[in-house]
Amino acid sequence: MDKITRIKRLVESSLNTSFGDELSINEVVILPTQKFDEKVNEWVPDSHTIFLSIKNKSGCPDYESKFTINEITNFLEGLLGIECCIDFS
Repeated sequence: MDKITRIKRLVESSLNTSFGDELSINEVVILPTQKFDEKVNEWVPDSHTIFLSIKNKSGCPDYESKFTINEITNFLEGLLGIECCIDFS
């Protein structure tokens, strides 16, 4: 099982535990981030950012959802320790 699949399963399980089964993941993209190292004067690998497209299974528009994007983002960033960008689709 690759890392993306493992991370997706962890996120799905955590979302189900914390927010119920109303949310499902449509798409996961994980991109590496970089920072500029002034000692070597070049960009070096730093971390990753997770981009998640989430669907509300209840059919409610995102503005009527019980959960806000900020709540979900803060939860996942605290869980994973990396930046997360969430989008309701």
